[in-house]
Amino acid sequence: MCEFYVILQVMKKLTVFIVVILALGIGIFLVRKDRSSNISTSGLQKINVQAGWILNGEFAAVCSALVNGYYRNQGLDVKLIPGGPSGANFIVATTALAQDSSIDIAIDGDLVPFLHGTTKTNPSERFPIKVIGALWNKSPYGFIVRRDSGLTSIKDFSKRRPNGQKYIIGVTSDFVLQDALASYAGVKVSDLDFVTVGFDATPFLLGKVDALASYWTTQAYAVEKAGIAYNFLPISEIPGFDQPSQVIITRDDVIKNKEPQLVAWFKATKQGIDFVRKNPEKAAENILNNSCGGAGLNKDQELWLINKSLPLYTDGSFDTIQIENFANTFKQWGQIPFVPNLSDYLDPFIVNKSKN
Repeated sequence: MCEFYVILQVMKKLTVFIVVILALGIGIFLVRKDRSSNISTSGLQKINVQAGWILNGEFAAVCSALVNGYYRNQGLDVKLIPGGPSGANFIVATTALAQDSSIDIAIDGDLVPFLHGTTKTNPSERFPIKVIGALWNKSPYGFIVRRDSGLTSIKDFSKRRPNGQKYIIGVTSDFVLQDALASYAGVKVSDLDFVTVGFDATPFLLGKVDALASYWTTQAYAVEKAGIAYNFLPISEIPGFDQPSQVIITRDDVIKNKEPQLVAWFKATKQGIDFVRKNPEKAAENILNNSCGGAGLNKDQELWLINKSLPLYTDGSFDTIQIENFANTFKQWGQIPFVPNLSDYLDPFIVNKSKN
């Protein structure tokens, strides 16, 4: 009986010991799992990149860096997320970055969402973000007009057609520069005829608008394929409206916690830029990869876009003075309540470090 009691006590102690060991093991597993949430199964550091549009030729450098393995060589597992039109919604890259902690980098078409997000009236609502680079040194945004329309400047929008009617200016629903255009043309907004159109060239092709707010890297393709002779009037014709494009933005917490990964991302992306410059046709094929735009895109159109945009590429850096001038002009036209202290929102350190 005594021996049985001893055995029973030993078994109880052994059971407690096993339970403690299992609990410790589970705890260690959960801690490691939490710490490795940013590490992929291949051991690479995860970086999620939100694009401001569909993953077409505008993102050739990033797509080539992904498809060619440049990011993997830098220890990164990069995922590209398409933006722009999505059903009834429109995904703005900068806004998605500010609201979704799983996104590390946004590549946006211009500075407008950045300026709106960093100048909200309520300080607690301002986006904790910084511009850390830009892939293009100029915005390809402006107006497509027919070459025989008589429109050779944005100022001409205030003139009349030969039949005495106003020129019809097609703009998307998010267009906010009506006042700026009217002031530059020396007239009131009511003197101009703005109509809301979609994001393609159809209204221009059908002759429903005389000027189409668009990008010469995208909508102009359909115009050329239709055989229409056209001119492009850049928005930068208006003083102060020159700005970079393919703007690279991240959050403050990403800079704090993932600086080495951001530096590595820039190094690989720079390799992608160099590849696109030397191999535009292969870069167009990379766009069709499933990790980028996919096979549903047209290679010829993407190659056309890439060749058009080659002169725009930078080494990833941005021009501080250019951004400051644009921010001041944007404030002048009443689009933001104040000009943010850009030294708090522009961070060239990471892209400069990637050059070393």
